Amino acid sequence: MDCVSVIRDKCDLLEELKSNTMMPNFIKIKTYKDYLVNEKKYYYPDMLIEWIAREHLGLQRTEEEIKEIRNQYLDKVQEIEEENKLGEIECKKIEDENKYILD
Repeated sequence: MDCVSVIRDKCDLLEELKSNTMMPNFIKIKTYKDYLVNEKKYYYPDMLIEWIAREHLGLQRTEEEIKEIRNQYLDKVQEIEEENKLGEIECKKIEDENKYILD
């Protein structure tokens, strides 16, 4: 049974989630996100729904979390750039091979 399944409206849900110290924050956020999507019919991107849930619950991201997200993003961008360079090199090789075959 879900720990907040008996809760009926937004105020009760918010108060229950905020006052429940035993529940981990990520479960509070997920529960409230599910409420927003299923009960309130908020059909927005997941990132926006999570931001709304964090704001309502008072669980904004810490500087460390933001730094971690930024680092993950930069690592992914670097990885994609390296893959693109390798792809360009392979394309260049294939084009050169095709030139020799056609000549």
